[in-house]
Amino acid sequence: MGKRFLRYFGFVIIVFALAFVVLSGNNKTVVMTSNINSVKSLQAVHIVNKYNSIKEMEKAKEPVLYDNFYDAISVASSSPVAFMGTLTAYGPDCPGCSGNSACPPRQNFKNGNIYFEDQVYGKVRVVAADRSIPCGSIVRISGINIYSEPILAIVMDRGGAVTGNHMDLLFTSQSNLEGFATSHNIKFELIRYGW
Repeated sequence: MGKRFLRYFGFVIIVFALAFVVLSGNNKTVVMTSNINSVKSLQAVHIVNKYNSIKEMEKAKEPVLYDNFYDAISVASSSPVAFMGTLTAYGPDCPGCSGNSACPPRQNFKNGNIYFEDQVYGKVRVVAADRSIPCGSIVRISGINIYSEPILAIVMDRGGAVTGNHMDLLFTSQSNLEGFATSHNIKFELIRYGW
């Protein structure tokens, strides 16, 4: 009886080890929880492919909407925040513009590249923002007059007139702003604070 049990136990360990190797080969993290409320069924497995840890997932909660921009920024490093503001547009050839991003890695915008490839969020638009919002911050922008859906943008640039709750969205050139007009009552959700 003892040898039979040991063989069975060894077989079970091998099966679990093979399953672990197969699952870990997919470059996905499996998160298990003891909170039954977060599980829809006993067979549910939550696979995390956008975040590297449970702490990053906890930060991905809904941003809190603040009436005052400076109140929002004062807590933005510890939790996602949102605020209302104004959005304008610019091209890399605007008066006084260098054509390069103010933030590292100093991307060249003169070639028409208005996107940045972020390691977590993928291909996102470039936006200029107030210096109190660090470079590399990810912003979800809702309510733009020429887009029906919200867009994701990364803070990669600055501007002398871009202060407070005013942001400036990058387009390919100053003469090609795609019919964009200054938009008020824009919702800015700061979902990542800096790099």
